[in-house]
Amino acid sequence: MKTIRNKLNQLINKKKKKFTIKEIINHFKEDGLFAILFIITFPTSIPSPSYGLGSATVLGGLITIFLSFQILLGKRDPYLPTFIMDKKINVSTFRKRYHKRVDYALFKMEKYFKKSHPEFFNKLFTKFASILMILNGIWMIIPIIFTNWLPSTTVTFISFSYLFKDGFMFIVSILFAVFIFLFYVFAFKYIFAYIKKNKDKIFKSKFFKFFNFFKKDEKDEKDEKDEKDEKDEKDDLLK
Repeated sequence: MKTIRNKLNQLINKKKKKFTIKEIINHFKEDGLFAILFIITFPTSIPSPSYGLGSATVLGGLITIFLSFQILLGKRDPYLPTFIMDKKINVSTFRKRYHKRVDYALFKMEKYFKKSHPEFFNKLFTKFASILMILNGIWMIIPIIFTNWLPSTTVTFISFSYLFKDGFMFIVSILFAVFIFLFYVFAFKYIFAYIKKNKDKIFKSKFFKFFNFFKKDEKDEKDEKDEKDEKDEKDDLLK
């Protein structure tokens, strides 16, 4: 029986540069929703520079939310809207830069993840895991730097432990997902509280003065234009 690693290698070794989401889903369909979640989030769970100021995981976050809702509802066959299904992913860069590293990481993970504690794979824990993936998926779709890697990692961790039916690691991954979600909640709460408390200092900072300088120039130009228009109107009346 082919493992996720074998199937991923089979997909990457094809000569095509781009695959649609639909093609990827069909390739891993028989492994279920968790397999697709793993494949979609694994590339953005690899530590790397944040591209697009945190927008790299927006698509993965949307797919995570859609599929996790289906797990929550007890669905087995994946469904995604057409605009997501038709989205193409360029795998040529992944093939050149990351494929060997990913293959090695999966090889190591296969050694450590073993079947254990099947009692944890009940409906309660599975639905709770899907809720956590939805919550972390929301962080993934926020296009802000630092809100992408860790939430993506939680989905990868949960899905991989589920696929290998490692009950112990499944519980660890759930606890990890809870921690990451709460970490971002309190982090953003602290940031907003700090901004609210120090808004006068922040808006008087050099950064905002720089933008206010241009805003002031625009206002001066508008006032000059209004004065000129008013003067022209008076001249026309005198004539």
